[in-house]
Amino acid sequence: MVAPCSGELTVSLHYGNDADTLLPYMRDSKVLIGGEVTVKISGPIRREETTNTGEVTFSNIPCGHYMIETLFTGTDALVERALLEVGSTRWAFIEKVKSFDGKMSMRRGTNKCNFFVYDMIEQVYGSSPAYTYARRLSWLRGDNTVPALARHWAEENNSESDPTPEWHNIQFRNGRNPVSPGSILAIESESALASGHVGIIAYPKGGIGLAQVTNACHHTVVIMQGRTISANSEDVVNNDWGFRTSVNDGQNSINYPSAGVEVKIEEGE
Repeated sequence: MVAPCSGELTVSLHYGNDADTLLPYMRDSKVLIGGEVTVKISGPIRREETTNTGEVTFSNIPCGHYMIETLFTGTDALVERALLEVGSTRWAFIEKVKSFDGKMSMRRGTNKCNFFVYDMIEQVYGSSPAYTYARRLSWLRGDNTVPALARHWAEENNSESDPTPEWHNIQFRNGRNPVSPGSILAIESESALASGHVGIIAYPKGGIGLAQVTNACHHTVVIMQGRTISANSEDVVNNDWGFRTSVNDGQNSINYPSAGVEVKIEEGE
């Protein structure tokens, strides 16, 4: 009597770059998705599992062809707060803005992506990283304090002098650590008006994959298009910035060498 064929299927969940763009652009960022994702398989049997690690294994399933569907089902307080501001022009280039906590302001004619991140973090956690520097112009004296800059969020600096205290820069490339929505993504790119761009990683889009299981262990990757919430020159947007490789030589991708990800340090860590 021949034993029924069964096997094991491991599904890794990766953020996608330009998931709707034709190759040869890099679609698989190889960055694991943190936070709750529900993974469903359908084929010889149907099964559903949830994971918070960016990977899930279906054991002892009948051999055959399977369709895999993935959906982000978790929530994050910072993402939820930021979503309320999508479409707002409060942080636009042409606007003068004062922080929600009243501690600082920024003049018209400046990029304010860092100011938006500051306000959202302060609203959710009660405080937010700021940066103090000495003014260099002769007619402006004294120190000036502004929200932490994009380059501060991008730097791999977890020292005591880190300009983003209570936040920790993580190693995320090639699946080293999963990255959850609510993390801060910054890409350093010096220009006359900015030190880069910074935003809040939002919920990724759902994904679909296919796999075949035989009498063995199998592994597949499902790509879920990454998204962020950030303030551009006009308004607050929820789009695929940070997960684009098809423009600007990949400078708008989490895979760019100067990209950094920071996560909130929980109490007791």
